[in-house]
Amino acid sequence: MKLRRATLSDERLIANWLQNDTDCFYATGEDVYSADMYRSWHEASDQFGYILMKDDQPVAYGEIWEDVEERDLELAHLIVHPSYRNQGIGKQLVRMLQKECLAFPYPWIFLRIEPENSRAQKCYAGVGYIEDESLRTTCDSRWIWMKARNGQA
Repeated sequence: MKLRRATLSDERLIANWLQNDTDCFYATGEDVYSADMYRSWHEASDQFGYILMKDDQPVAYGEIWEDVEERDLELAHLIVHPSYRNQGIGKQLVRMLQKECLAFPYPWIFLRIEPENSRAQKCYAGVGYIEDESLRTTCDSRWIWMKARNGQA
């Protein structure tokens, strides 16, 4: 598997992967996906999108968000193609994004997860992320926050 930078034309992939309302909500925090949503992710100067390829087929998408002020990173909008779920692709995506995170001089990588998304929580715990309960009260109580040291997860 290999990771490549996402392009604007990858929007069609994301749209196809987020047809289910629950999938959309878990990945975006919104009930309905739109092309404008992806465009805003792609054009943000502090968000870096990637496509995970398996045998020349796109199988997952994820972003690295850089927060210069807080001196940390966040993995966001993690999406696995519906046909490739429950096969370890999510873990592989996170591991490969973590390798990209090594290029940034920040000690922590964070993830936020909808509380009902137990599959994602299990996936991230399986690659070394631990829950940071303090962030539920200091940042936003809606999400479960998980973190790993950059370079040590």
